[in-house]
Amino acid sequence: MGEVERPRSLSRITVDSDTEYLDAYDHVTYSNSLELLDTIAETQITLNLFMNNKFELAEERMAELYDKSMYHSMGYTCILFIKAVMTVNKQDMEKAAEACKMSVEVIERFREKRTIKETIFGATAKGKKITDEELHAELCYAQMLLIRAMLTFFHDDNFASFIKGALNIRTCYQTYRYCEKLMNEPSVWIGRNKKVQEQFESGTRMGLGTFSLMLSVLPSKVLRLLEVVGFSGDKVAGMRDLQHVASMTGTLCSPLAKMVLLTWHLIASFVLGTGQPDLEVCKRIMPGLTHLWPRGAIMLFMKARLLLISGDIETAIHYFNMSIESQDTYKQFHHGCYWELLFAHGYQRRWSHAANYARLLMKESKWSRCVYTYLLCIFFAADETVDEARRNETINALAGKVDGLRLRIAGKSIPVEKYCGRKAKRFVATQSLLFAHYEFIYFWNGFDIFGKNPKMVRGVLEDMDRVWELKKSTCDIDDYCLYYFLKGVSLRHLHLNAQAEECFKAVLERETSIKSFTYLPPNATYELAMLRISEQQFIEAQTLLDKARAYKSYSLENKLHFRIHSAMGTMGCRTPMM
Repeated sequence: MGEVERPRSLSRITVDSDTEYLDAYDHVTYSNSLELLDTIAETQITLNLFMNNKFELAEERMAELYDKSMYHSMGYTCILFIKAVMTVNKQDMEKAAEACKMSVEVIERFREKRTIKETIFGATAKGKKITDEELHAELCYAQMLLIRAMLTFFHDDNFASFIKGALNIRTCYQTYRYCEKLMNEPSVWIGRNKKVQEQFESGTRMGLGTFSLMLSVLPSKVLRLLEVVGFSGDKVAGMRDLQHVASMTGTLCSPLAKMVLLTWHLIASFVLGTGQPDLEVCKRIMPGLTHLWPRGAIMLFMKARLLLISGDIETAIHYFNMSIESQDTYKQFHHGCYWELLFAHGYQRRWSHAANYARLLMKESKWSRCVYTYLLCIFFAADETVDEARRNETINALAGKVDGLRLRIAGKSIPVEKYCGRKAKRFVATQSLLFAHYEFIYFWNGFDIFGKNPKMVRGVLEDMDRVWELKKSTCDIDDYCLYYFLKGVSLRHLHLNAQAEECFKAVLERETSIKSFTYLPPNATYELAMLRISEQQFIEAQTLLDKARAYKSYSLENKLHFRIHSAMGTMGCRTPMM
């Protein structure tokens, strides 16, 4: 393998028998080899550099041969894509899009040449005579199509771009399916280097496993439509594929599969309401990755997230701060930590701390100034240590800005921003933000996190009861229903089912009188169903979930649909066609 010395240098340190990464600034050797396994090894080193916060060096390493090697080209584009998505900067987006276009051209040079019949009807694997490079070119091509689709969604927010992106995702999925056929065809692997086969299998299984996992969260109505055009989603099969790849030590995709599993259990399962995470799997995965990437900002974030969900909020806050302090190159990584710290302090009712992180996000992050401004508004409103006159002046100023900061993608409003805009406009009209901070925490599944700690739940309940006694005489029916809804949620987490049920029924009995908070009745119906599931009354639970799903045109509707789909899955049911 030919090697050349480069001016920048680091020392190579062996972490385990299969993986190397570069750490201390000392000496580095770059490989100029274009042999397939050598380029994969270079990409593995670059992955470890990136995950250990050596972002610029990782980008430089992949740029060396990105116009000649498909793996260098893919790695370089992935790094630029991550940067572009974090910064939401037009120039970064354009640079990533240009690199993606170049990568596709490089990869196309390595792909097998297909007949007209194969182009029209799809390629078959049986009897194929295909080189190592042609095999891996299919994998790299699938990955590039996915990145191209994501860039299209971010860069061009018109409807035509969405259609183009969707078509790229469909072609990506079909390419992974073709790779699966090649993987399962014995004749393809006769006389083949076993490492080439292992790297190919890990990439194929990871792609299909991730697709299956994400498709599985979609309601059956949507999934059945996607199945018509060739997609399929099976959570069990997706998990099986990803866990298999995670066990394939030494392959490029093994640590990536572990990261996907961590992301699923620690983040996606809460954002999408897809059910309880498997924390035992996370605890088994975490030590190996923290050994591999001990100071990595992303790894420290994941460790903090695991601690948070496990109920150790103080230690979680410590690790989120460690993640922030670990690097300054990508400030956007800090923003993810600010978001988590905002909620962590919110769980502990430290409203001034939560407001400070909302202020930082509003000032620094481009993702959604509408949401950050609303969060600053509601946390500032909850902070009773602030002088009342100053508090009211600040809240009014912030609430007046929220709706005007909303973004539109492909002509459509973002649901959470629409919700924030409506809440802010209602405050301007009624001067009431009663329990808006607890309401937002509920919608972001915060009660499922701190709900495991009875002391914290009782603290929230006592706080709401105290405030309600002070303000109930001036509240309208919407505030009344919000109070009883959140009280019911707290009581459910304390396993006081009879009292919780009374609260949810109090909301539903006043359904026709609710003016603004029309999302409360469907969510109260869902919460009643969760009570029935905990009591193993599955038939009644399914009836309630069907009823909750039948509601239409209310704020954050999709969030509730994801929760309903997950609850149905827990009982072994499929959400019905509508």
